Amino acid sequence: MNQVKTFDKVAAIAAQKKVVEDQKAPHFAPHSGNCYRCSKNIYEPHPRPTPHDPNYVTGISVEEAGRGVITGCPHCNATYCD
Repeated sequence: MNQVKTFDKVAAIAAQKKVVEDQKAPHFAPHSGNCYRCSKNIYEPHPRPTPHDPNYVTGISVEEAGRGVITGCPHCNATYCD
């Protein structure tokens, strides 16, 4: 079953901020959402079709941002915790 993914960078940034505050964890994700390496916003969807899934999209949804600490870019796989 496919999970609903809501892409809203303002809401995702707020969700990530709440997660790190609640867990008393470091805030690794860029505060603006823009990756320092690829410059894409990590909270926006970017199509990345594959032979197995022509509808594949990278990006961190509001739901994903609210589930755990973000440690890397979903688009270029840069790590934010090194």
